Amino acid sequence: MLHELIIPASDLEVVKQFEGSAGLLGHFLKSQVWDVDNLPKVAILGIPEGRGSRCLQVADGPDAIRRQLYSLTTFSPDISIFDLGNIKCGNDVKDTHAAVKMVAEELSPLGIRLLILGGSQEMTVPLIAGFDREEDVSLVIVDDRIDNSVDEHSPLDEFYINNLPMATIASVIAGQSYFISQQEHDIVAEGYNGEIVTLGEMRSDFKELEPLLRRSDLVSFDFGSIKSADAPGQYRISPNGLTGEEACQIAWYSGISTSPVWFALFGYAPSNDIANSGAMMAAQISWYFINGVSKRLDEEPEDEATDFEHYNIPVDGIEDPISFLRHPVSQRWWMEVIAEDCTIFPIRIPCSKKDYRKACENEIPERWWKYFNKI
Repeated sequence: MLHELIIPASDLEVVKQFEGSAGLLGHFLKSQVWDVDNLPKVAILGIPEGRGSRCLQVADGPDAIRRQLYSLTTFSPDISIFDLGNIKCGNDVKDTHAAVKMVAEELSPLGIRLLILGGSQEMTVPLIAGFDREEDVSLVIVDDRIDNSVDEHSPLDEFYINNLPMATIASVIAGQSYFISQQEHDIVAEGYNGEIVTLGEMRSDFKELEPLLRRSDLVSFDFGSIKSADAPGQYRISPNGLTGEEACQIAWYSGISTSPVWFALFGYAPSNDIANSGAMMAAQISWYFINGVSKRLDEEPEDEATDFEHYNIPVDGIEDPISFLRHPVSQRWWMEVIAEDCTIFPIRIPCSKKDYRKACENEIPERWWKYFNKI
C-alpha cells in the first residue's frame, strides 16, 4: 500500500539534486533500498500538507528541511536509515488525513522509529489514529500553547487536540503560562490524563523530561515552540521559547527512548526563512533524533529483570514498598506500580533518580501516585 500513498524519495527533486560526498547523510540515503525482510531502524517521511494551517507554505517545509538534513554528516552503517519520501496529498485536506492514517496503520506494527517532516500539526491526529494498539497511545506535544481553539473559523491545526482519539494520553512540554489558561490546563490533566511541563519547570530540571519522553509513542513538535530568533521560518512568532540547543536535546531524548517513538516536526514555513537558517535548525533537530536512536540500548525491564539493580523503598501510606529498577549501564530508572490485573509482574513505568530520592525521603513520587490513580 505504501507505494500507492507515497511519492518515493528518489522521485523528489530535492533528492535528485543532491550531489554531496560520501560522508554526508544524503549520500547514504540515496543508496538505500526498502527491504521488508531487513527493515531500517529509522525511516523518514514527509507530509507536505498546509491547508490545515493559517500558513499554507508549511507544505513546502518537508523538502526544505530534507535539503539541509541531507547535507549533515552521516551515521555508522550499523544505523540503517531509509527515506520513504512524501505522502501524496489529496484533493482535499481530509483526503490527506486519510492517507496519513493508512500509512501510519501500515508502519506502526513494524516497530521502526519514524522521523516525520511536516506540514501542519493537525496531522498529529491521523498519525495517532493509525497506531495499531489495544492500549492507550501516549502523545507528547512540544508547544508553547495548547491548540484547542473554539473559534469555528480557526484552521485545523489550532484546535486539533480536540479531535484526538479518546484513548490518547496527551502531555504538553515547553508550554508558556501566558498562552495557557487554567481551563486548557484542566483539559490536558483531566481529559487526556496528561501533564503540562512549562518552559520554566522544564529548565529547572531538564533531565525530568526524559522519563516522559521515554514512554511516549509520538512526539509532536511545533516549530513555533522555539524562540523566533533561534528559528526563522515561523508564522506564529514569539520572542520567548525553547533555545535551539533545548530543542535538539528533546529530539535526542526522543531518539534514545526504549520504545519505538515517532518524532514529528511541524510548522516550518520556508517562505518566512530567507537565509534558510530555520531549515538548518529543523534539520539539526531531526539529526539529533536519529543520533539518539543510534545511541539507544535495548534495556526495557522484562520478567525478573535480572540485569537491573533493584531497590525496595518503604513509604508511609502504602502497604508494600515501592520497587525501583536501575539499568547499570544507562543509569535510567523505572518504578513498579502494582495493579489488580497484574498476573505475574507489576507495571513498570519510566521514572528518574529524583523519584527514587523522594521515596527515600518517605514521599510518594508524583509519577507513581498519578499512575496508581489511573489504574
